[in-house]
Amino acid sequence: MKRYVEVILKLSERCNIDCKYCYFFNKENKDYASNPPFLSSQTAKAFVRFLRSAPDFAETTFQIDLHGGEPLMMKRERFEEVVSMLRDGLRDAESVQFTVQTNALLIDEAWLALLSRLNVYVGVSIDGPKIYHDENRVDKNGAGTYDRTVEKIALIKRAADAGRIPGFGAICVMNPKFDARLVYDTLTRTLGITNLQFLLPDESHDSVKAADVAALKRFYEGLFECWAEDDRGVVRIRSIDRMLDAILADDNRKAAIWRETKQSVVFTLSSGGDIGHDDTLRNVIPDIFYARMNVADVAFAEFLAWHATVSALLARRSAASACRSCMWREICEISTRADTPLHRCRNGIADQHTIYCDCLKATYQKGAEYLALRGVPINDISRNFVEIV
Repeated sequence: MKRYVEVILKLSERCNIDCKYCYFFNKENKDYASNPPFLSSQTAKAFVRFLRSAPDFAETTFQIDLHGGEPLMMKRERFEEVVSMLRDGLRDAESVQFTVQTNALLIDEAWLALLSRLNVYVGVSIDGPKIYHDENRVDKNGAGTYDRTVEKIALIKRAADAGRIPGFGAICVMNPKFDARLVYDTLTRTLGITNLQFLLPDESHDSVKAADVAALKRFYEGLFECWAEDDRGVVRIRSIDRMLDAILADDNRKAAIWRETKQSVVFTLSSGGDIGHDDTLRNVIPDIFYARMNVADVAFAEFLAWHATVSALLARRSAASACRSCMWREICEISTRADTPLHRCRNGIADQHTIYCDCLKATYQKGAEYLALRGVPINDISRNFVEIV
């Protein structure tokens, strides 16, 4: 059976900056303090053995997200050794892809040359213009990092434009105080970033504020309007792509999406080789997050059994009353199939509707209107609407 395996690999559990909202360093969980600063060669070898024990290994696509902390804090020689070890060890798989998620501050020509040799896609974390970015993304002395980040983004963009690296994109954490147009224009026009992913804040039913959700709804609407009005036609926003796909999905497309979802396995690996589930759950449902397994002494089949059990516990439940009475239910399930269960948690149980319902419904409405104004037949747009009795 073909399978897609994505690993959030904690290559480094140290960071050179101190983002105020960081779920890894500045929330309840403090695993990093007792874990190795960097993934060792020994753990990398064990990780390869673990992945190679996967059933149908030769038919598996591996997506390895080199993560942290800040992964570029690992010395370049060690970084190359580990990534090469993983690439060589997984060469018999269907395919292997690498992405590094970085704050970019350590990027220089030597790093870009290495990432080019290793064929690694680069993802950069940036939160919009200086006034927004520097509110949370600060260094160890509390100083903003925007000016240094955009200088490095220019280097990365030149490398991507020249075909030296497979590409680059940015992740932006949304903030209820942000203006969507200012964020969009800064990222896409000032900085020239065309591949974007916007993350909602890491909140649950126990921590979210209603006023923040209302503000984020306005942000979501504004973001869609910016994208829809952008006649350059080059900007890709992951959530918008998936939302439009969900609205228009016919039976064959839906079957393909659910098949891909069923065949997908996403997990976290610590620098010491310990296995976990969705990375943000370490602070909210630690009993579910931790597999209490290490790649040094477990086979992939045993891990899969644990992952399937936990994923079933975390599965979206349309039985939630807010979902039963929502015309967008099917579109939402298709569009947000891989989103973090954190947003559905109350008292440590992920059985609620998402706290960001209003944000999502607003964009579904915008998406349907966008398609209608461009001549898409109403029957195609409404095929996945749920009739509410």
